[in-house]
Amino acid sequence: MFTAVTGTDSTLAPSDPNLGPGPRVLIVVGVALLAGISVWFLTGCNRDAGGEVMIGAANGAQIVSADDLEGIPDEVGHSVYWAGEQPNTEIEFSDDESGNVHLRYLTGGAEAGTADQFLNVGSYPFEGAFAATKALANQSPRIPVPIDGGVGFYDPKNPFSIIMAFPDEPNLQIEVYHPEKNAALDVVRSGDIVPLP
Repeated sequence: MFTAVTGTDSTLAPSDPNLGPGPRVLIVVGVALLAGISVWFLTGCNRDAGGEVMIGAANGAQIVSADDLEGIPDEVGHSVYWAGEQPNTEIEFSDDESGNVHLRYLTGGAEAGTADQFLNVGSYPFEGAFAATKALANQSPRIPVPIDGGVGFYDPKNPFSIIMAFPDEPNLQIEVYHPEKNAALDVVRSGDIVPLP
């Protein structure tokens, strides 16, 4: 199962009035960067050496219709991204107590919660997600992925997941996973990854 993304602790913000705005900005950016790095490592730990995500019976996983998805952003309190309706698939919805949402595109009559691997679009809310994603995208060996209006990247050691974020949603990170090598990159480049209406 993908690991929940955690936000930053506001107690880490400096309270010393003698600190100028420069050090404060550096501290805030540093905390956001650490949160992003921890997200990357936490989700990376859920993949085996072949790059597959180890998804077990997801918490409350259920098959939903496209119409059922319309109210989900209001229910979870943040935007949720998807790949639109895909032919010959059923959409599986699952979420967790941290607000992470996964929409998987099941094929071949697969049942909700199956451990089999499918296209999966994860929406992860955490403080400073865009800043952390942007910083990570510029660190070697990660490869930046052009995203219209946003930033994205993938790790060449894990060409199964694309991580992306948008400045108009600074506290949300999106992951697009596909079990076929480089297929997630094709999905992202197609422009199909959009917020639910």
